[in-house]
Amino acid sequence: MITSHPDRHAFGERLNQLVSPAQPIQTIEHLYGRAKELDLIEKALFAPGRHVFIYGDRGVGKSSLAATAAHQYQSADAGYIDVGCGPDATLPSVIANVALQALDESRVKSRKDSQKGGISWRFLSVERSTEEVSRDLHAEVSTVLDAVEVLREVAALHSEKPIVVVDEFDRIEHPETRHAFADLIKHLGDKKINIKFIFTGVASSLTDLLGAHASAIRQLATIDLPRLSWDGRWDIVLGAAGAFGVDVPRDIYVRIAAVSDGFPYYVHLITEKVLWRAWEDPQPVTTITWEHYRDGLKDAIESINAELRRPYELAVTQRSDDYEEVLWSTADGEYLQRFLYDMYASYEHIIKQCEGREKLPFDRYRARIRALKETRNGAILVNDPSKAGLYRYRETMLRGYVRMQAEATGIELVGNKDPTVGRHQVHVPTNARRGYRGPQVPRGVKFTPKS
Repeated sequence: MITSHPDRHAFGERLNQLVSPAQPIQTIEHLYGRAKELDLIEKALFAPGRHVFIYGDRGVGKSSLAATAAHQYQSADAGYIDVGCGPDATLPSVIANVALQALDESRVKSRKDSQKGGISWRFLSVERSTEEVSRDLHAEVSTVLDAVEVLREVAALHSEKPIVVVDEFDRIEHPETRHAFADLIKHLGDKKINIKFIFTGVASSLTDLLGAHASAIRQLATIDLPRLSWDGRWDIVLGAAGAFGVDVPRDIYVRIAAVSDGFPYYVHLITEKVLWRAWEDPQPVTTITWEHYRDGLKDAIESINAELRRPYELAVTQRSDDYEEVLWSTADGEYLQRFLYDMYASYEHIIKQCEGREKLPFDRYRARIRALKETRNGAILVNDPSKAGLYRYRETMLRGYVRMQAEATGIELVGNKDPTVGRHQVHVPTNARRGYRGPQVPRGVKFTPKS
């Protein structure tokens, strides 16, 4: 029991103010390890006509960074506008969503009619119903310039410093629609419209999202968001535990930082589950134990969505039962791109920990690696185009899930080790084997195979 919060409801509410695996973080005090990126965004938004595009791997915290930055920029007279994208999103549908939120904000804030003086309204007014606006805008916003004029009116209605977050821009399937947004950004600057945009999207470069649309590049400050730094990872753990007066030993918070693979989602999720285990402990808890960590890690794995679980299950559920160790070996180390011989070295380290398991010869291991590129085996790996012989994960976030599975099964990856951890290995019985561009390792944390 965490004695500072003996009531379950109060503990749950407080915990979910501190860690947020399911929703974007929106306050700067809970956004760890992103001070540099927040500073770059703030400086970019000071510039007239400048907008922001945050891109990177899924799960690195793009939405949280965008939400926090928007919350910091948006004037106090309204909340920032937040729009999500889907495969069928179009320029009119997104602009209609922005306008509807602006009108709702105007009604809630009881904007004065005098604000409308001198403006010839074409698209919006606070008296119009949401049904009217939605229907009309879908029909009337037929060009990029129409969208610009809608946003001019949104800026006048909404607030002193309006900002819009367009989340998951990568989900828009049609290149023509993406190009239309690039044109929109250019025209907003040319027309001096008082509204800012922050876009987020899964990509390795801005070209992946907008194509070679150079006319919009000068209006966009681009943030290529990497995986979370080591100190950012364990600050999440220590910040949440510290709020309850609970200590986390160094070897445990370093382990959480390593297993998470730099994805804030995993750090938040594991921390949440570990603290729940501590709260449910019948004894008073002042220090997180390895039992809390082990059980919390399993809880985290069980709660991860099927989109990540399914490829793993396809990969390890084969006629041959040796795929799981091979899969674990692909997720070892800090580098996201790895050569075959490096992965095989990780595999040899893993097999030494698997009692009664025989090591695959290199040729058979190589065949397993090639099989992991096939759809029927989860399509987990792809050849990295940067250099012949390099492999990487098709979905980088899946790498963290694989590391969590290895950890919960009692396998210590080379890239998960710290010299202070040796006496406290997470142990899972052998009959439980079936599955439960990166930051630099910080000074003082050394990963070496156990002799």
